[in-house]
Amino acid sequence: MDTPDPGTDVGPTPLSFRAPETRFGVGVSEELPESLDRLGVDRPLVVTDEGIREAGIVDRVVYGLADPVFHDATTEPSTDDFGALPTDAVDGVVGLGGGSCLDTAKVVALLLAHGGDAADYLGVDRAPGSIAPLVAVPTTSGTGSQATQTAVVSHAGVKRGVSDEELRPDVALVDPALTDGVPPELTARSGFDAFVHALESLTARDYAEVEPRAITYQGANPMSRPYSARAFSLVHGALERAVAEGTPASRRSMSLGAHLAGVAFSNAGLGVVHALASTVGGMTDRPHGDCLAVSIEAGLQYNLPVRRETYADLARDLDAGEDAEALVAECARLRDAIGLPGSFREVGLGPGDVEAMVENTLVQERRLPTNPRDVDADALGGALEEAFAGEA
Repeated sequence: MDTPDPGTDVGPTPLSFRAPETRFGVGVSEELPESLDRLGVDRPLVVTDEGIREAGIVDRVVYGLADPVFHDATTEPSTDDFGALPTDAVDGVVGLGGGSCLDTAKVVALLLAHGGDAADYLGVDRAPGSIAPLVAVPTTSGTGSQATQTAVVSHAGVKRGVSDEELRPDVALVDPALTDGVPPELTARSGFDAFVHALESLTARDYAEVEPRAITYQGANPMSRPYSARAFSLVHGALERAVAEGTPASRRSMSLGAHLAGVAFSNAGLGVVHALASTVGGMTDRPHGDCLAVSIEAGLQYNLPVRRETYADLARDLDAGEDAEALVAECARLRDAIGLPGSFREVGLGPGDVEAMVENTLVQERRLPTNPRDVDADALGGALEEAFAGEA
């Protein structure tokens, strides 16, 4: 089984495509007041963090707002972080920052509209209706949260998702200038997330083979694939330069690539690489980009039997080689070139953790249905054992 030719195969299966209203380009963050006016927001709650404030970004973006209220997101949002929101004083939300700020802003907008506790909305399709008006302004090129319907929060020590089509922001203002000065380590981690978003959404199970569900993770399809492919090309071509030099051109390419990848995967879904990375993150508390870096080879090798032709095509597109294994090698080369960890052992895991890794991966029902190969305990355990053997 392999991916249908995206250039010629447009099947009869109905599909959906959702994305926020988007403005992209240097300086578009200055349009925030106009965006809020159109949404009828008079006094927004701006969700940001100390680092964004110290970098001067908050002043640059909100200077035109008359009377904003501020709320700081934590580095790793938890369902315990939403107890003291000024819900009586505001009528809309702005997320300004990286993925944690944007995810926090989504939950804040949900609670502003419907009340309750953040934990009440864990899972899929739990929002009772529309959330408060929400504008997302990303300051990193990675998560693509400004385009998606999911907020990642921790609950009882486990990273969980609040996923509902209502959470997709009304407006995304994607301003590459806001990523200037992002440190190389963060550029690498967030950029590798965008790279894997593009790759997994491009090579996901075809939409005709995925059962419909409440979230629009419907498989790779004729509308999502062009977004995935463009994102994959942009991020692969710019990430090393963005990490090493941070040139304006590389920042622009990364910013657009990350956004397109967010649009793509929020319609097509992801797969076992992201599922493994979430497992690794829960077991090690390492940053998400590091967890993706150590998971990518094992995940791609797991899917290789059903994606040989597609992987080989992508390798040739990147001038990385002629066969499927060349794509796996190129992903590892890119990871190493930007200084991310390269093995499960490097983040503190060993062969004795395989059983727990398998168990924690199989419960991720949001991501696995769109993985191109069915994920079962024996096959995944064997792939992880092979990965650890290769690391020894």
